[in-house]
Amino acid sequence: MNLAGARCLVVGGVRRLGREIALDLARGGAAVCASSRRRDDAEEAVAALERAGAVAAAAVSGDVGTPQAAAALVGSGARRLRGLDVVVFAASGPFVPQRPEQLDEAAWDASFDVVAKGFFFTACEALRLFTGAGEAEAVTAGVTAGPAENETAHPPTRGVVVAITDCLGLQPWAAFAAHGAAKAAQIHLVKELARAWAPDGVRVCGVAPGPVDLEDDEHRAATLRAASKGGDERLVTPAQVAAAVRFCIENDGVTGVNVVVDAGALLS
Repeated sequence: MNLAGARCLVVGGVRRLGREIALDLARGGAAVCASSRRRDDAEEAVAALERAGAVAAAAVSGDVGTPQAAAALVGSGARRLRGLDVVVFAASGPFVPQRPEQLDEAAWDASFDVVAKGFFFTACEALRLFTGAGEAEAVTAGVTAGPAENETAHPPTRGVVVAITDCLGLQPWAAFAAHGAAKAAQIHLVKELARAWAPDGVRVCGVAPGPVDLEDDEHRAATLRAASKGGDERLVTPAQVAAAVRFCIENDGVTGVNVVVDAGALLS
């Protein structure tokens, strides 16, 4: 899939790592809609995307904690972009260090409602829009040409879903049991959905960052401690994560994978 001209919804694309990914897609010539839980973030988000070079820029607000909310958010983004080619799911639940035995049901649900359930129903709504026969908003922009009639190949890419997963879904970290378990579920869903939707021409990938160097990191000390346990003690840059997202979007041979971008964190 060609990124230039592709219509990309970045769920959770107004703040932190999601914002950096949305801006990178804009710099690549995509039409980008970023979502946030807060309505008052929209104006600044659109201005930032326009400055980055997006061919079209929009912002929407909403939650993904229920199937109805996820469907409404994806539909709103598709209407703003006049169609949809890519969904990047960068929304994340609470990220507060806590011992596992101290977690209550509300804290557990808060992670799973966004990270696992929210991703699942967002992806399902994206599939519906990617493959909707006869819809006015059917996918046309940014899609690579299909195989010739006499060739045997997978169907052309009709849409791409990329989940921003986490290395904590691959390696245990006692202070983030709910978050890590939800991310592990998300990583498995990437494989499940990729396998189920391959005949529809829809690719599903994950990108798993290690500790990321973010200016607005509210847990900077914990991030640095996590990086110190890795192979070379470096933080991952947002640009490195965004490059992996681009790779998943642009390479039609990639689906069902969880691309790890961790500067060696998993070597600990």
